[in-house]
Amino acid sequence: MSGEVQRHYDSHLAPIYVWMVGDVVAALQRSRDFFAAAGLKPGAGGVAVDLGCGFGLQAIPLAELGHEVVALDFSAELLGELRARAGALPVGAIQDDLLNFPRHLTAPADVIVCMGDTLTHLPSLAAVNELLRLAVANLAPGGLLALTFRDYVGAELKGTQRFIPVRSDNQRILTCFLDYGDGFVDVHDLVHTRVAEGWRQSVSSYRKLRLDWHAVVAELSDLGLDIIRHDTERGLVTLLAKRPAA
Repeated sequence: MSGEVQRHYDSHLAPIYVWMVGDVVAALQRSRDFFAAAGLKPGAGGVAVDLGCGFGLQAIPLAELGHEVVALDFSAELLGELRARAGALPVGAIQDDLLNFPRHLTAPADVIVCMGDTLTHLPSLAAVNELLRLAVANLAPGGLLALTFRDYVGAELKGTQRFIPVRSDNQRILTCFLDYGDGFVDVHDLVHTRVAEGWRQSVSSYRKLRLDWHAVVAELSDLGLDIIRHDTERGLVTLLAKRPAA
């Protein structure tokens, strides 16, 4: 991740990230349902890798299924939240660059996930392709790769559509504004927090990649994976791919 992205999260988003998600219990259940639909069964064991794990929306359900989870993120605050929520579950929460994940493996992974909108936070398309290459190289035969990311290519918002209400309550309002460029989108997060004298505004920005999901599918196919699902729902691309069994 770039220093710009890390600064944005450390100073702006990480302190409110759990609040931003909203109903964490429901979000965890959606992840459990996702993995069940992908064919992951309880007690399977093996190693799972969660790239950009945040506070554990994927890492915790994967550990509940019996996987030994290697979970990477750059945010110390979110990793602390993950450790607290994971408790005794087999989750190793590691602060490191995502491209360094192979250093933390002692065996090929049975599952690798990079979900939320993590891929678009990488600094370049070359970095995305390198992460995909590393994922395939460290995936066991028959292993599953799961990716999700925002479609900023096929679903470019126009005019006032670029103002996106993320979440609000009586104490806080989070609004996102998107500014599209050639190959990237600048994301401006506006947070209004209620204080004694009224409302305090804080604004921070960072840059995301505009990833073409067709190119990601082509790259995974070129790397030898079988694509078993690719769809876009409400602007979120979901890709599932499997490494052929030996």
